[in-house]
Amino acid sequence: MITRNCLLGSVAVTATLMCGLATQAAADQVSLRTASAFAQGTSIPHTFEQFVAEINGDADAPVKLNYIGGPEVMPAFELGNAVRTGVVDMAFVTSAFYTNILPAANALNLTRYSPQELREMGRWDDLQEIWREQMNVHYLAFTNYGNRFHLYTNKKVDSADLTGQRLRITPVYRAFFENLGADVAQTAPGEVYTALERGTVDGYGWPIQGILDLGWHEHTAYRVDPGFYQVEVGVLVNQDAWEKMTDEQRDYLTEKAIWLESLNELNADINESEAERQAEAGLEVIELEGAERERFLKAAYESQWETLSRQAPENTKKFRAILE
Repeated sequence: MITRNCLLGSVAVTATLMCGLATQAAADQVSLRTASAFAQGTSIPHTFEQFVAEINGDADAPVKLNYIGGPEVMPAFELGNAVRTGVVDMAFVTSAFYTNILPAANALNLTRYSPQELREMGRWDDLQEIWREQMNVHYLAFTNYGNRFHLYTNKKVDSADLTGQRLRITPVYRAFFENLGADVAQTAPGEVYTALERGTVDGYGWPIQGILDLGWHEHTAYRVDPGFYQVEVGVLVNQDAWEKMTDEQRDYLTEKAIWLESLNELNADINESEAERQAEAGLEVIELEGAERERFLKAAYESQWETLSRQAPENTKKFRAILE
């Protein structure tokens, strides 16, 4: 006959075991405080948002991402330092926003190789070593490859000469636009719409994707082709946080990072769709051809490599060996 005391004892033992299992489960899962340099729902972070959903939707994941927000919670140009110092554990941010911390990091935009090719050739580890040693972060994933930059302007051009244009820039294409004669002004993305509306800039550099999401098409007349460079937005993990994780947690994040990079293949169709949407919104395409096209692209790459070499010769030498 089972007594009441036996039943109570059994319940107590079961509760103790369950408590122990819960504690073990908590210990086997790490939560990473995560922020983005880009507003949620816009084109640039769309695959990163899938990455967050993929991980947080996995009940057995040893990692959870505590997404705290985008530029509304932390200015884009401060996010690199935030992940370096551990204010956040993970950041979705382009290298152009933290070149003050890691000089020449935006050489990534000049790569001739996809993330998959860099991994296959064994060069990925070389990149990660630079980020680890100089920025205290683990470079986890390279997103947006296959999404090229373009010049957008309200002043019609018929050559590669940009004299008389005042253009909004980031460090990625400052040297390029200046090389072709433009005056430039660096601003955060959130300030571009007002600058266009007030006429304080004539145009800007931006990828083929995203200007309709940001509303910039309302004050943009032309897109200049061809595109140039590759968009790069990295997923960075604070190195101290990375080292505290278990092998299982690190392996899981690496597996998901490779999956995230595979989504770069979607860009070909997205780019075509974006070009159609821009045309429907009234943007006219200026296609540079022949010698002017060659001059435009030559200036894009040569001017940026030359500038990076002056600013950070040692880093640029390392990056060029990896990326070219």
